[in-house]
Amino acid sequence: MKTLREIRDALSGWSATAVLLSLYAIALAAATLIEAGLGSEAARSAIYHAWWMYVLYALMIVNFLFIGERMKLIKRRRWGTLLLHGGFIVILSGAWITHLWGYEGTLHLREGETSDRLRISHTERLTLPFQVTLRDFHLQRYPGSHTPSSYESEVTIHDRHGSRNVRIFMNHIARVDGFRLYQASYDPDEQGTVLSVNYDPIGTPVTYAGYGLLMAGLAVGLGQKGSRLRRLFTQLNNPQSIART
Repeated sequence: MKTLREIRDALSGWSATAVLLSLYAIALAAATLIEAGLGSEAARSAIYHAWWMYVLYALMIVNFLFIGERMKLIKRRRWGTLLLHGGFIVILSGAWITHLWGYEGTLHLREGETSDRLRISHTERLTLPFQVTLRDFHLQRYPGSHTPSSYESEVTIHDRHGSRNVRIFMNHIARVDGFRLYQASYDPDEQGTVLSVNYDPIGTPVTYAGYGLLMAGLAVGLGQKGSRLRRLFTQLNNPQSIART
C-alpha cells in the first residue's frame, strides 16, 4: 500500500505533468523525423503504435485526474479549470482511440484508373467500401519556376449512394462514410496522383470535443470571478497592477 501511495503522490504533482508532457513532445518530434526520413508506416510502428506510447497516454490521463482531485476543483467550483483538465483528458482519449482503431494508407491512381485498394504498409492491402476514379490531375507552378504552387485531383467517388465528382487539393478533402481523402503527392510525369486515406470515425470527433472543452474552459475561466485566468488577464491589460505586485 505504501508503494501505491508513493506512486499516487508522484503522479499528483505538476512536476509529473511537466515530465510527461515533455516526453510526449519528444515522442512527437521523433515521430515527425522518422516519418520524414522513413515514411508514415515506420513512424506508426516505432512511435504511434508502440506499447510505451499507450502507457504514456494512460499516465497523462491519470495525472490530470489526480491533479483535479488534489485541487478539489469540483468542491471549489473551479469550473473553468475543471473544463480545461477535462479537455486535456478528452483530447488524450481521442488520440488513444485513434492509435488503437484508426488507420491511414495511400491510394495511388493513374488518370482514367479506378481502384478501391488501399495500401496501409509496404505489403498490406485493404479493400475500401467504395471506389475512386481519377478523371484528371492538374499541377500549377510558380511563374518562372519549376516549384509546384498547387496541385489537385479531379476524381469520381462510387459508393453505396451512387457516384459523385469531387476535387481534392491541398486544403480541400473528400469525405466518404467516415473516410477522409487528402491530396498527398503525385507521379513525376503528372499523370497520376497519390491520395492519403484516413479512417478515424470515433477518435477525431472525440478529439474535437476535447478542443471544444478547452475553449469552454478558457471562456469560463476568464469570466469566473476570482479565477487565476481572470487575474492573469487583468494583469496583462493593466501593467500597473503587475508593477505593484
